[in-house]
Amino acid sequence: MFTTVLPGQASDFPAERSDDIAEAMWSSIDSVPDGNARWIHLDRTKPRAQAWVRESSGLPSLVGEALLAEETRPRAVERSSNGQHGLLVILRGVNMNPGAEPDELIVIRMWAEAGRLITLRQFRFATIRKLREHAMEGRAPATAGGVLVAISNGLSLRIGPAVDNLQNLLDEAEDQLAGEDASGLDTRPIAEVRRQAIRLRRFLAPQRDALLGLASSPSELLDAGMRAELQEIAQRTARYVEDLEEVRDRAAVTQEEIRSARERQANRTMYLLTLVAAIALPLGLLTGLLGINVGGMPGADDPAAFWWVTGGMVVVAGGLVAVFRSLRWL
Repeated sequence: MFTTVLPGQASDFPAERSDDIAEAMWSSIDSVPDGNARWIHLDRTKPRAQAWVRESSGLPSLVGEALLAEETRPRAVERSSNGQHGLLVILRGVNMNPGAEPDELIVIRMWAEAGRLITLRQFRFATIRKLREHAMEGRAPATAGGVLVAISNGLSLRIGPAVDNLQNLLDEAEDQLAGEDASGLDTRPIAEVRRQAIRLRRFLAPQRDALLGLASSPSELLDAGMRAELQEIAQRTARYVEDLEEVRDRAAVTQEEIRSARERQANRTMYLLTLVAAIALPLGLLTGLLGINVGGMPGADDPAAFWWVTGGMVVVAGGLVAVFRSLRWL
């Protein structure tokens, strides 16, 4: 049986009992009644939890500092604690707390050794909450390695919907691109999808490697069945990474298509304006010449001169249009 100790989770209990329960758990945190394995789940931000990890947990200083580090990347390594081998595992999962960003990945830090599992978090995990309920009911895995695998599996399953959401958003953008003028599309949603894919991949790629390393670990905490399940979790995470790379590349291509469409439209507009200017230039020269206010201007005394000049300008403009068409400029 796996016994849970959650002194960092007092707020999960009724308000009138939370302080008493938390204090009772802290007082029994180092005892393991009846030889049961022990799961100790702490809030990393609490000073008492930090002091316990550093001073009373019996963990090597490197392990303790890794469990309490502010910034860390997913990894899985073997370490020794008082002559006893253990696994230091740091993973990330989707933040499903209210107000969280869709691409936010939060950290769960774990130390597993024979008879004891220590986990630390800053934000609440739905996976941890459900597994904790199972543990209190006696339905959780009976070993530290089993709980570690269950946590890894739960985190992995909740990443899938976040990746699918990015794919769906990009599909909608591509459908709009195919159905209307690309130059009028708003690229901000596509850019946001691309940024989210990059941010998710930043942590899922090392998490894939960590899980693969954990699946091939010779640690006695993991049996053949656990390693097989970790291998499957690692392969699932690898598919997520590949999907994110595809989303990133598709978003880049879509942005490039929109950019090219806008450039083509701008070039076409500038080309037409250039042709208009080329036609208007000789006409402007002619009207400027005729506007010179000096004596001897032809037609100055002829009432029909204005219409002759206008007709001539129309002929010149038509001739220029005909020349441009023959040159296939129009």
